[in-house]
Amino acid sequence: MLASAKKPRPKAAAPGRSLRRWATPVIAALAALAAIPLSVAGDLTVIDSTEAPWPSIGRVNVGGYRSTSMCTGTLIAPRIVLTAAHCLFNKKSLKPFPVEDIHFIAGVRRDEFAERLDAACVLTAKAYVSRTGPKLRDVRNDVGILVLEDASSLPPVPVLSPADAGILNRDTRFRSVGYRRSRRFLPTLIPACRVLGTVGESWVTDCASESGASGGPLLVETPHGLRVAGVMSASIDDTRSAIVPFFAWQELLENPMCPAPETPAKPALRSSIADNGRPANTAAR
Repeated sequence: MLASAKKPRPKAAAPGRSLRRWATPVIAALAALAAIPLSVAGDLTVIDSTEAPWPSIGRVNVGGYRSTSMCTGTLIAPRIVLTAAHCLFNKKSLKPFPVEDIHFIAGVRRDEFAERLDAACVLTAKAYVSRTGPKLRDVRNDVGILVLEDASSLPPVPVLSPADAGILNRDTRFRSVGYRRSRRFLPTLIPACRVLGTVGESWVTDCASESGASGGPLLVETPHGLRVAGVMSASIDDTRSAIVPFFAWQELLENPMCPAPETPAKPALRSSIADNGRPANTAAR
């Protein structure tokens, strides 16, 4: 849960430089929702289905020698899984988990799953900093991706595009999906979430959340099908959550490739001639 002394009313903020121009009217429309009173977004529904897109949403598991962790992630391209950045860091040491310990288990349904895929590397928003007690203003950077070693055979869930962003308005309803710790072997869905307002470049919604659901997708229906409009970051209180919206992670998706491995420095060649003109391995006579 995000650290907060009070329950601040979300308010609109001037769009930052990182926002695309096409995102500005979207923020303005959604910021108007701040005055809407809170209400229950809908009953929590268990998803027990193998139909798309549900198998492409899964668990981001960390299984190390000293620590384990679980979040939610979404396959958005054959080798890309979208999740929350804080899911990729040890919350005690604040250091990144070893990449070999991070796995995407797609479509978990009880004791079954659609695929198990290993991470080749992980990338986060450039401005993300792992912290204890993050604040609401930090949410806009809480996004990361797993670049997978192998391509998935599952159909990806596309992200919301600039062309589709114009459909968002004060009446838009979203679907929040995640693997909650209270029901970790089946995904759950809140079917009709609303954006209540904005704080900085993040959204405040009435999608209730809990541990394990972090990194899950906020889905929206478009004329072209379901699209990922946001990433669950954290719960604010029992009825509200903080979301990283689609326009905040466009830069991260521009070049989602693992960095080239560092080439080890070659050892300096040792001269065979000593400073005194004699061979270095020959004793003076």
